[in-house]
Amino acid sequence: MLRKIRVLVPLLLLAGCAGTPPDEEAPPQDDGLLSSTALVRELPLEEGDVVPVARFSELPRDAVGAERWQPYTLRPGSPRTRYHAVEVDGIVCMCADAKEGQSALQRLIRVDPQRHPVLEWSWRVPRPAAAPAASTKKPSPRARLMLAFHGDPAKLDFEQRIHLRMAKAVTGAAFPYASLIYVWQDGAPPESILRSPYSDRVRLIALPSGEGHYDRWQAFKRDVRKDYVRAFGEEPGNIVGVAIYTDIDNGGQPGLAYYGDITFRRAP
Repeated sequence: MLRKIRVLVPLLLLAGCAGTPPDEEAPPQDDGLLSSTALVRELPLEEGDVVPVARFSELPRDAVGAERWQPYTLRPGSPRTRYHAVEVDGIVCMCADAKEGQSALQRLIRVDPQRHPVLEWSWRVPRPAAAPAASTKKPSPRARLMLAFHGDPAKLDFEQRIHLRMAKAVTGAAFPYASLIYVWQDGAPPESILRSPYSDRVRLIALPSGEGHYDRWQAFKRDVRKDYVRAFGEEPGNIVGVAIYTDIDNGGQPGLAYYGDITFRRAP
């Protein structure tokens, strides 16, 4: 059942693009408005000091996908990004090769960012083979790490609830309470918070990109709880999904990125 739940936001929401109750209490009722409600009921809460979300470095080379990770097609019928394990600089990682692709790779997992606020991962973005074609469209992020969150649906205002119901009617899928996305976004100042023009429930945080950052591994350590509060102005609920996503650029240029292991940790 869990494999059929579409937890991330669809392509239209990514264009350009008080917390959860205690564990012993039932999540608030939302009549199927949020996909994250079912997930917090069914997924066990991760424990321990370290939560290994992705161990891509342990995959055999040429492996397609990874255990517990599933493809997520953002637009039905669109070509998929090819996710497969490769070795780069002596490190086995997940390659996202989007010659025409528009799909993500996701894992449904329940993590409490109050207990495990430290998120660690790495990515490597190659220099494009050719200069991007002139386009009036904003360039697509070259790499994305996406987090889906649950929350109290009672906090959603009337307009937000109507928007979610309309989106569900159009796509046939419910969405999470909120999504926070770390991005390599050309032209965006590092640490800037970008809003989706299509949904107030999606925020992007720009990380260092551009010249000086191509063709080398970048390692990140983020306090997800603090980032969420800065982006949304409230405490986060449980994380219910993690995804990586590279797609073809808005200007038609193929996308390519490499992703290293992904881990949550308790605060020091």
